[in-house]
Amino acid sequence: MSRYARDAVDHWRRAAAGQPRGDRRWAEAQVELGAALLDRHHADQAREDLIEATVVLEAAIRTMADSFLAEELGTTHGVRALSTYTDVLLARARIDSDPQLLDIAEQYLQFAEDASADLGNSALLMLKTCQVHRARHTFDGSVDTLYRLTAIAKLAESWISEEHRPVLRGIHAEALLRAYQLTGVEDYVDEAMELVSSVDTTGPNQDQIVMLRARCLLARAAGTTHTADVERAVAVLREHTPQSNGPRFLAGQTLLTLVDRTGRAELLGPAWEEFTAALNTVGEGHPEYRMALASLSNVGMKTHQLTGDISALESAIGLLRRALALSVRGEANHALYLDQLGYSLRLLYDATREPAYLEEALVLLRRALDALPARDPQRVKTGLSIAQALRATYLRTGETALLTKAAERARAAGRIDSGAVPARIQAFDKAAYTLTALGRWEEATEAFDEAITLLPRLASRGRTRHDQYADLGSTAGLAATAASCAIGAGQPERALELLERGRGLLLHQRLTGDGEWAALQRADPRLAADFQRMRRDFEAPAPEAPRPTTFGRDRETEWNVLLATIRELPGLGDFLRPPSARQLLDQVDGTVIVPIASELRCDALILRQHRVTVLPLPDLSLTDAMTQLRLLQEATTTAYDPTADARSRLRAQSVLTGVLEWLWRALVGPVLDRIDAPGAAAELPRVWWCPVGPLAFFPLHAAQAAGRSALDRVVSSYTPTVTALARKRTGVRQSRADARSCVVAMRATPGGPQALPSAEREAVAAAGALPGAWLGLDAAATRRHVLDRLAGSAYAHFACHAVADPHDPAQGRLLVHDHQDSPLTVADVSQLDLDAEFAFLSACATAQAPPTLVDEALHITGAFQLAGFRHVIGTLWEIDDAVSLTLTTAFYQHGDATGAAAYALHAAVRALRDRYPLAPTLWAAHIHTGG
Repeated sequence: MSRYARDAVDHWRRAAAGQPRGDRRWAEAQVELGAALLDRHHADQAREDLIEATVVLEAAIRTMADSFLAEELGTTHGVRALSTYTDVLLARARIDSDPQLLDIAEQYLQFAEDASADLGNSALLMLKTCQVHRARHTFDGSVDTLYRLTAIAKLAESWISEEHRPVLRGIHAEALLRAYQLTGVEDYVDEAMELVSSVDTTGPNQDQIVMLRARCLLARAAGTTHTADVERAVAVLREHTPQSNGPRFLAGQTLLTLVDRTGRAELLGPAWEEFTAALNTVGEGHPEYRMALASLSNVGMKTHQLTGDISALESAIGLLRRALALSVRGEANHALYLDQLGYSLRLLYDATREPAYLEEALVLLRRALDALPARDPQRVKTGLSIAQALRATYLRTGETALLTKAAERARAAGRIDSGAVPARIQAFDKAAYTLTALGRWEEATEAFDEAITLLPRLASRGRTRHDQYADLGSTAGLAATAASCAIGAGQPERALELLERGRGLLLHQRLTGDGEWAALQRADPRLAADFQRMRRDFEAPAPEAPRPTTFGRDRETEWNVLLATIRELPGLGDFLRPPSARQLLDQVDGTVIVPIASELRCDALILRQHRVTVLPLPDLSLTDAMTQLRLLQEATTTAYDPTADARSRLRAQSVLTGVLEWLWRALVGPVLDRIDAPGAAAELPRVWWCPVGPLAFFPLHAAQAAGRSALDRVVSSYTPTVTALARKRTGVRQSRADARSCVVAMRATPGGPQALPSAEREAVAAAGALPGAWLGLDAAATRRHVLDRLAGSAYAHFACHAVADPHDPAQGRLLVHDHQDSPLTVADVSQLDLDAEFAFLSACATAQAPPTLVDEALHITGAFQLAGFRHVIGTLWEIDDAVSLTLTTAFYQHGDATGAAAYALHAAVRALRDRYPLAPTLWAAHIHTGG
């Protein structure tokens, strides 16, 4: 107990005793005595000080209330009395877990506000009422309580003094931040950030404002996986000199968040220092002491996760047990301590296989879930932890009833709409997998459906493209597994729908069917113009800024409002909606093969004659596919590695030949046999391949074994999704007399790879075959010139180098003359809005995408599709300059290559295959994508 607090209590006790009871000066002394008792409580946490403070303040307030019309309560002294009394009741409510004390405080404040004739004093009373609602929310967890708080705060804003405005805005911002966490409405967090950004961080509540700024950044980062906002929050907190423990706790927690996202173990030390500093400033009875113990425990747990050190985990559990022993039910963090201890014990079980740890973990996690408010986002993670613990218990005991409970718990967690979307998707995914283990395929399909329904929120236009890539990448394989589950449930059409809804999310935002667009133009030209404008402005690749701005959020809202308006027009109710399987089957004219490899099973969906059938592929497995993909990538890299010797290059060709043989046996051969593709014919049938996941990296069109080859049985094309094919597939197009072409050739690339001596001759061949060709050669092929020419072209041919960016696919680029300063990127090309026919990309690996985003077609070939080209020829890996000239010449000599691009490419590739049968890297890379 501080000497100052004890002396203050003694002084005001004597002052009150020296005045007649009921006198105004006695009442004022009682108020100061109550304030001193509250200060002493803050120093040593003695509950009896709060009880005495309640008694003396109530006596003072009753005296003021007995004045004429209770006018004393509306004075400065009255406001101080009520403010102090409210603070005392808030402290008692927290310690005693008694929300009824808040009702008493609110009644007193309302009575005083009614009696006050001074707007400034009324605003101060409103400020205290906001604090009461903030405390009430910790008990009821209701978003309505937050709404009442924000309404009062907005009213008080007009009359509050500049001295108290920072406190009011801090409380208001905190409520908005919590409302955002419960509802996901981004307006709230943006408004909260605006409020705290308007407040000086050097005032008396500087800690609160700094913390709120950091918490806003963390809230906006919570639904993402990038680190920019988290790093900004760390900087905000560590650059501030804290006046209390709040910033220390938040700085440590933010450092741990950064550890989770980066795996940087060196950040654990600074986090430990922050929590230790907080622990050393308070006594054992203080709530912050328990928080510090739990926070230090979290550091120990993460140390175990990064290093496998069991002793660090055991120490973490000891710290948590101590924190929980000092905590009481109803305390704000009690449920979190239960959850953290339960999770830690589950980790200890995983490390030791001691059943007692798992049993205790389940008990604690259930208690934690019971203690959390109904809409608390933490319920998602706690519910998922319970499901995982139940599954672990099943694996130990074999009791299948536990799996049923685990699935129910995980699915319930996924349905908590206040939770972060990635966590909810994970919960549904776990529920579905658990149901498949029980053989309940239809229920599992429903759970997968719920997960896929959430995926578009990860691709929201209001998010940065880095957030989109990271979160969509974290769900890689979900659509394939969901489709496999539906096939297992005997629902092949639903499998197709799940694939179409779960893949190509960014692609489908941009694709509009020709029929849909024409119908919109006929129905409402003004809305059609708005749609085109917003698609250009709002559907460009998301910005590189660390987070979406308010404009980004409004962009999403405005787009959705426009779509809703369009869908009210006659005949346009399904405009840009994901098509049903029946709609797709009716729209697709031809044979489409959708190969699927998942952990559950491997099949091919065959779309033909307006039906979908399933072909099981027993010789295909996801594990084998990943192994063969690694061999494919190593072989195609070695074959073009200038440092590799001749023997290594020959071995690479042999390895790739083996991959093509596996591909034939496991996938392509059985499919072509099922569809009765002829062994030889004058005109081979068309087939569109729509491979899912890692199968998209393979040259399915080039599969061959034992004298049998896909090239001899079908003409192959590719499509990223069936929806993309259905929306862009059209009949034979009439050639346009005024059509123009853009042809680019880079013989030498400044600051780039080796020269391409055949590029000029290749471009000349293309320019001679394409109508109205502009030839941009070397220095003439700048980014600006190329984009300008593309904007008015129906045809394009590029003979140059290309670079894929595995970390930021939108920055994949064609290397034009000024690529070092002004690169021609995927983002640039995809923003074009063309009605174009054909693009030939004679460059390296233009159809290469990051493994986790392969289903999004985020590559250079995909960019030209998005730009509006119906047919695009791209490459799966690096290509040879001289062979490219041979292939291109043969392609354009085929006749009307632009009108029959798939057939022309097929003929050229087959001729190269016949010429270089033992070197598949030379002829298997080129693919045709489109209708």
